[in-house]
Amino acid sequence: MEEYACYTVQKSFTINSSRQHVKSFFRALFSWREAQNPKFEATGLYFNNVGLIKPMVLLSSVFLLGCMGNPNMEYQIEANYVAVSPIIDGNLDDVVWGLAKPIVLKDNRTGTRVSDPHLLTNVKACYDNDNLYLAFSCKDPDIWTSFTQRDEHLWTEEAIEVFIDVDEEPENYVEIEVSPANILFDSYIVDPQNIDVAATARLNLPGIRTAVMVNGSLNKRDDIDDSWTVELAIPFTDLITARTEQITTDTEIRINFYRLDMNEGMERGAYSWSPTGASFHKPSVFGKLLLK
Repeated sequence: MEEYACYTVQKSFTINSSRQHVKSFFRALFSWREAQNPKFEATGLYFNNVGLIKPMVLLSSVFLLGCMGNPNMEYQIEANYVAVSPIIDGNLDDVVWGLAKPIVLKDNRTGTRVSDPHLLTNVKACYDNDNLYLAFSCKDPDIWTSFTQRDEHLWTEEAIEVFIDVDEEPENYVEIEVSPANILFDSYIVDPQNIDVAATARLNLPGIRTAVMVNGSLNKRDDIDDSWTVELAIPFTDLITARTEQITTDTEIRINFYRLDMNEGMERGAYSWSPTGASFHKPSVFGKLLLK
């Protein structure tokens, strides 16, 4: 119920929103009203509530932005087309990365900037005819992981994560995680509220390539490290769905970037591009990836 607390009934708002925002609003509003347990029916934009005032509710993009964030404004990342693709070796010295504009991850719980320069994370993106390329740069004084096998539970230690949605169903999206040891977790989420980890992890992206470079000493907990970087090449063919059979510059790609960090003697860190406040699995706040 807390997720829908901001959907207070108002008398009048102006419609100025995308189809997805409208769908998300109605889904959230219905769930919120049902949680309050009044009997109600919705016809068009009129809500007739037994024993309550009967207002006509019109949707507002400003209203939706205040409640759930607007991925079309603050949270947009541009991926420029590249004629020469980056070499996937974990080393971000490719020309394309020097030209790409970074986005910086925030504290996922508070939504504020990360003030400690030793914990900063930034992400860059580009693409060619076949792949989406991502580069993570993670400042980290204590780089470690115990995982050695694909699809182990990387999120319980240190990892970067990216969630990608290429269709109009926000509940369905690809989840990708990479550890400092270049161990991969990939899955396909179909219900963010009730994730069957074993079932979703049966997905193996056939063409994905990842690489990690550690600037420090992996798994040596008693020294001070500097950073680790991750490169990913994600084939567009690995992302297509029944609804989106081809990814083009016209495809609306919803995306979010995350990092989990566990340093000796420090509080666990959880960072994101578009903060969720709690669980990373909140597709309503995904930003937009623009293929330029």
